[in-house]
Amino acid sequence: MPANMRKAMDIRKFLALAAVLMAAGCAQVPPDAGQNPVDPHERVNRHIYAFNSAIDSAVLKPVAQAYVDWTPSFVQQGVSNAAGNLFEPSYALNNMMQGKVDNGMESGFRFLVNTTFGIFGLFDVAGWIGMDPHPEDFGQTLGKWGVPSGSYWVLPFLGPSTPRDAAGYIERFATNPTTYALWNQHWAWGVGSSAIILVDGRAQLLKLEDMRAAAVDEYAAVRDAYLRTRERAVRDGAVLSEEEELETLTPLDFGDDDEGSKEE
Repeated sequence: MPANMRKAMDIRKFLALAAVLMAAGCAQVPPDAGQNPVDPHERVNRHIYAFNSAIDSAVLKPVAQAYVDWTPSFVQQGVSNAAGNLFEPSYALNNMMQGKVDNGMESGFRFLVNTTFGIFGLFDVAGWIGMDPHPEDFGQTLGKWGVPSGSYWVLPFLGPSTPRDAAGYIERFATNPTTYALWNQHWAWGVGSSAIILVDGRAQLLKLEDMRAAAVDEYAAVRDAYLRTRERAVRDGAVLSEEEELETLTPLDFGDDDEGSKEE
């Protein structure tokens, strides 16, 4: 293909992506945005959420779908195992900091066993011999220590979070083995490993697409689900009280219906 044709195609691709990202700035913001006490930054959050959704629709979701469609299931399982194994040091540290010493030690042994006998985590040998995973992150640890979650955030490219959970990104970077294994390597190695983990994680979420499409207000549904799930994680799965459950939910506006019923 001539160089000028390739250049023209690249320009068209860039313009198409730019159009998608510009459309993301047109997110619909309800007039009462920001009145929810857990989401005072809703106006900004909705625009960032729209931007992230545009990136997801244009790049991440198609790549993840192609990965699921064309990659053998045993390869997908191996990639998921290896990606999960990279978080075991973080699980070990956070379990220890929460006083769950046995779980922390088991997470540490899982990392050692799967990294060696499981060929860098491709095979969950530790699981085969009865060592269960105990996922705990730094946001949960801070919650156990009594640190409040803070307001709801939507971070560019990273998605839903809170100030408490955002601190966990630093801890994950510090405890991820690839941080040190690839420290002096060419940057492409680090980008490549991160891309594989990202695609694998997005592929795990494809099963939720129907629920996402059925949501009346996708942004509010994701926010409520995230905050409720994180609060339960801090409580080690304990169910919230009815009052606490209602506080995490966004009330639906049935104003028109109420007025119609009053007129009748």
